[in-house]
Amino acid sequence: MRGVLLFILLVLAPIASHAAAIHDAAKTGDVAAIAAALDAGADVDESDGQATPLYLAVRGGHFAAAKLLIERGADVNAAPTPGLGPALMPALAKRRIDLINLLLERGANPNSQRNRENALHIAARSGCLDCVKALVEAGADVNAKTKDGKTPLHLAKFKGQREVADYLIAHGVILPTPAPIAKKLVAADVEKGRASFSRLCAYCHNAVPDEGANQGPTLWNVVGRDKASVAKRRYSDALLAWQGVWTYEDLNKFLLEPMLTTPGVYMEVPGAPDETERTNIIAYLRTLSDKPIPLP
Repeated sequence: MRGVLLFILLVLAPIASHAAAIHDAAKTGDVAAIAAALDAGADVDESDGQATPLYLAVRGGHFAAAKLLIERGADVNAAPTPGLGPALMPALAKRRIDLINLLLERGANPNSQRNRENALHIAARSGCLDCVKALVEAGADVNAKTKDGKTPLHLAKFKGQREVADYLIAHGVILPTPAPIAKKLVAADVEKGRASFSRLCAYCHNAVPDEGANQGPTLWNVVGRDKASVAKRRYSDALLAWQGVWTYEDLNKFLLEPMLTTPGVYMEVPGAPDETERTNIIAYLRTLSDKPIPLP
């Protein structure tokens, strides 16, 4: 038994030593030490339990170390820990365009994810226009959604990153427009609309004249009311820029999926993608008035 344990110690100790050496060297950007560890048999993609040497080198901002690791075969898309993602993520966090370009040129996936959020979402939120350009030019999906439905354009507008938003719009963003529903309102089911309202909207909005303590403005008299017009309520720039009153078709567009149809809105909810349900909700909203607006 002692012989077996001794054999394990003799065999594994050098491997563990090499692994520790390459990770320590990657953290400090010591190119010579990285090369020595690799020459001694260290695995270029071995995780220290959380990250690979390449990830550690990029996180430390060490360009030369990252370049050497890639030249020695490091997998630029390795992501041993889903919560961290691949090496592209710390490069974006540091807004290091040199590292971002290095990784993308060597095959990094421009649509790589961290916690179901794409690289482009991170770049758009931070306002790094060069980062966004590099990702889009490498093939990033400008219409990608996070797990809760946010697009890069929505995040850019929500954070006031106008240059990034303009660039994304010019490079393939799709703003969906639903089919008209005005003629379908007469056959809508108001009671089903009330039920959907209670499930989807009532947490934030009142259905009575009294504003109350709800987060959003009351929806009493919303049909035909000027947009973003309720006193003492904070509105997004996206909604403030949308002129005119709430028509049936404006509500149809907005409620389809607010973050897609009106990027940058504070109403970060899925909306009502189903046309029948959406029509029912709008028919119910029409009733929230002493003098409902006539149907089309």
